[in-house]
Amino acid sequence: MERRTEQRLVGLPVSPGIAIGNLRVEARDCSAPPIHPITEEELPGEWRRFEEALVRTEEELTTLKQRVEAISGATEAAIFDAHLLFLRDSTILGKLRNELPLRMQNIESVYYAVVQNFMEVMRAVDDPYLRSRVMDIRDVLQRVLRNMQSGEPVKRALPAGEASCILAAYELTPGDTADLDRKNVLGFVTETGSAMSHTAILARSLGLPAVVAVPRLVMDSRTGSPAILDGYEGALIINPTEETQEKYRTLRAEREKAYRELMEMRELPTVTTDGRRVHLAANVEFVHEFETIRRSGAEGVGLYRTEFLLLGTDGSMPDEEAQYEHYRKLVEECAPEEVIFRTLDAGGDKLPFEPNAEREENPALGWRGIRVSLSRPEIFKQQLRAILRASAHGKAGIMFPMVSGVTEVRRTLGLLEECREELRGRGQAYDERMRVGVMIEVPGAAMMADVLARYVDFFSIGTNDLTQYTIAVDRVNHRVASIFRVTHPGVVRLMARTIETGIPTAICGEMGGDLNLLPLLVGLGATDISVGTHLLPVVRAAIRRLDYAECKTMAQQALQAEDSMAIRALSRDLALKSYPELF
Repeated sequence: MERRTEQRLVGLPVSPGIAIGNLRVEARDCSAPPIHPITEEELPGEWRRFEEALVRTEEELTTLKQRVEAISGATEAAIFDAHLLFLRDSTILGKLRNELPLRMQNIESVYYAVVQNFMEVMRAVDDPYLRSRVMDIRDVLQRVLRNMQSGEPVKRALPAGEASCILAAYELTPGDTADLDRKNVLGFVTETGSAMSHTAILARSLGLPAVVAVPRLVMDSRTGSPAILDGYEGALIINPTEETQEKYRTLRAEREKAYRELMEMRELPTVTTDGRRVHLAANVEFVHEFETIRRSGAEGVGLYRTEFLLLGTDGSMPDEEAQYEHYRKLVEECAPEEVIFRTLDAGGDKLPFEPNAEREENPALGWRGIRVSLSRPEIFKQQLRAILRASAHGKAGIMFPMVSGVTEVRRTLGLLEECREELRGRGQAYDERMRVGVMIEVPGAAMMADVLARYVDFFSIGTNDLTQYTIAVDRVNHRVASIFRVTHPGVVRLMARTIETGIPTAICGEMGGDLNLLPLLVGLGATDISVGTHLLPVVRAAIRRLDYAECKTMAQQALQAEDSMAIRALSRDLALKSYPELF
C-alpha cells in the first residue's frame, strides 16, 4: 500500500500531553452523520444515493415554497430560491466529486465536510447579509443529510476494531467533552475553539491532550489515519513517519517519567524555600475524579463545581437526599481535608426547572450564578441543606458564585441560617463551624472586598470571569480571544485589593495552573491555589522552588507595570530562574 506523506496541521495547544493513535473524525455540527470507509466499487452507489437525496430535497423545498407563497405571497416564498440554488451549486458539487475518491468515506460525511468548510468561509466575511445566509445553507445541509439517512436515527460509535483513538471534530461542546469515554479517546482536536473556552478548561481538568482552532481539520482528516496529537506545541501530525513516531514516543516517555518523579513528592508540604506555606487543593467536577484526589497529593478540594451534578441528569433536578448522598461521598473521600462546594453556577437557560427560560441577549450579564439561586429560594435551600448535612461527615465549606455586592451576601447568609434552623428542627447533624466564602469574579465585588470580608470566612478568585468582566472580553469569542489576558494591570490590581483584606484567599481559575504566573500569585499573597488534579504535582514542585520574598518584590513591580505583557514577563522571568526544568 502506498505510504501517505506526513502532514502537520497547526492550531492552539489548550491541554498538554501527547496522544499517539488512529484518527476518528467526528462531525458533530448540523446533525452530522457517522463516518465509515467505502471501497472503490461502492462509489457509484454512493453517488446514486446522493442524487436521490437531492431530488427528494428539491421536492421538499419546492413544496415548501409553494405553501409559503399561497399563505404569504411570492416575496416571502422567494427566500427558498436561494435554498434551491445552493442545493445544485456547481462549486459544492464539483468539490464533492473531487473529495469523495480521495477520502473514500460515505458520501454524506464528505458532503458534510465540504459544506461545513463553505459555511466557515461565509461566517468569516464582513458583509452581515452574507453571514446571515449561513442558516439557509445549514437548512439545506440538514435536509440532504436527513434524506440520505432514510429516517434512520444517527448512531455514533467507534469504527469497528478501533479500541482507542484521537478524536477530530469540527467542534465539541463542554457536554460533549464531559461525556468522552477516556478508555476510547486519547485526546481531541477541533476546528473551532479557544484556550479559555469551557471545553478547553474541561480538557485540562480531565488530563486529555487537546488542540483547537485547526483550519480545515474536518476536510483534511480521514478516519483511520495514524496520527500524533501534540498538546504542548499545538499540532496534529497525520501519517507520521517512523522517525517522527520515535521522536514523540521518546518525548512522551520522558514527560511521563518526569511526572512520576513529581508524583513521588506528593506528600511533601507546599512551602516556598523561605517558609511561606501555600495550601494546594484540587478543582473537581466529576465523580470519577474522586479517587484521584488523594493519589495526586491534593490538600482537599478547593472548588467542587456542583452544576455538573445538578445539570447532568435526565432533565430533572436531583432532590435534597440525592444531593446529600453525593456530597457526603466526596466529603468522606477527602476527610480530614476540606471540600469547598460552589453552589449552582449556571444561567437560567441551562436549568431543568426553567424549561421555558427566556433567551437573554447578553447572558454573561444576566440571570446566572447566585442571582438564579436567590430567585428560586426553595430549590436553593435544598442544595444548602444537602451541603450542610454532608459537613457532618468530614470537613466541608461552601461558597457562592458571581456575587456582586453585600446585599446578595446578606440574603444568602439569611437563607443559610434558615436551613440550619430547619435541620436543627429535624434533628439532622451538620458542622456549626463550616466555613462560608464567596467567589470574587465581578469587579464590583473586588472593589468591595474589604466590606465583604466582614461577612465571610474566605474568598476564592475566579480569574477567568474576573478577567472577562474587567476588560470586557469574551474568552470564547474567537474575534477577541487573543486580547483575553489575565495579567491585564486592572485584573492584577483587583486581585491584589482582594488579597489585601487579610482573610484567606484562593486562586481557583486557570491562572493557578500556569507555571509562568505562579510567582505572581505567590507574591501577591494568595494563601490557597486550587487546580486540576493532574496539575497538582507540577504546581507543588514549582512553589517549593520559589522564594516568597523574591516573589513579593516582583509582585510589587508588577502592580506598577502599565501593560499585561510587562507583568507576564516579570513573572515568567522569575519562573524560568526558579524552576527551568519544569517547562
